Amino acid sequence: MADEDDEEVLSLTTLMIKNIPVKFLQGDMLKLIDKNFMGKYDYFYLPMDLKTQCSVGFAFINMLHPLYILDFYLEFQQIHWSDHVPLCNSTKYGEIVYANVQGIE
Repeated sequence: MADEDDEEVLSLTTLMIKNIPVKFLQGDMLKLIDKNFMGKYDYFYLPMDLKTQCSVGFAFINMLHPLYILDFYLEFQQIHWSDHVPLCNSTKYGEIVYANVQGIE
């Protein structure tokens, strides 16, 4: 029998991706994500700074099912961006956390 904590975790589908290099554009991130997660999410948002035309260093993704989160976490938690994106000189490592606001409404 599942307890309340299990039920709460199984209702979480929205993640925040932190420490994204500011030079990354939405297309860069989607290319990386879509390699293994195309069709497994229904929302992605990488906020941009309108003055600098750079990202602000974080993004949100809503997975279609909580079961996809583990694989996503294993792929992107502590990812060294420069190892996976050509011409990226960033020393940052990705961090995956649950977003404070869940869902896409």
